Amino acid sequence: MMHCATSQLVKNAYRPCIRVMMGNNAPHESGFSSTWTWAAAISLLGLLVGLYFSVEQVQRFRKAKEATRLKPDYDLLDEIAVILDKLAGVPAQKVDLAALNEMRSRVRQAERRTPTLPFGSVVAHIDSYQKTILPDCFTRKLTSKKITLEDLLDLSRQQGAALVEIRTAIEAVQQEIERRTA
Repeated sequence: MMHCATSQLVKNAYRPCIRVMMGNNAPHESGFSSTWTWAAAISLLGLLVGLYFSVEQVQRFRKAKEATRLKPDYDLLDEIAVILDKLAGVPAQKVDLAALNEMRSRVRQAERRTPTLPFGSVVAHIDSYQKTILPDCFTRKLTSKKITLEDLLDLSRQQGAALVEIRTAIEAVQQEIERRTA
C-alpha cells in the first residue's frame, strides 16, 4: 500500500510540470507553488549570469592570446618608427637604408603571418621611400654640376612626404592591433 500512495504523490507532483511543458497552463487546483517558481527564476538568473561571465572569460582569453601573438609585430613597427626618426634628420642615401631594408623584410614576414592587418601598406610606403633616396656622393655631384639643386630639393621633399606616409601606415596598423586586443 505504501508503494501505491507514493506513486500517487509522484503523479500529482509531475502533472503540473507536464501541463506546462505541453502548453496547457490552465488553472488547476494543484499548480506551481510560489516557492518553486521563485527558485526556478533565481536558478535561471544564476545560469544566465554564469553563462555571461563564462563567455566574457573566453573573450578575454582570446584577446590576451591575440595580444601575445601580435606583440612582436607591434614592437617591430615601433622599431621602424625609431629608424624613421633617425632618417628624418639626414638626407637619405643607400648606406642609410640598411636597417630600414632589414625591417622591411621583417614587416613582409609579419604580413604573411597576419594577412588581415594592413602591413602591405607599410611595405609599399617603405618601397616608395627607397625610390626617393639621394644619389651616392650627391655633394660631389652637385659641385660638379651632374645633378641640379632643384632635383635634390625635389628628392628631399619626396623623402619627407614618404616618411609621413610610412608613419601614417604604421599608426593605422598599430591602431588595428590595439582595437583587436583591447
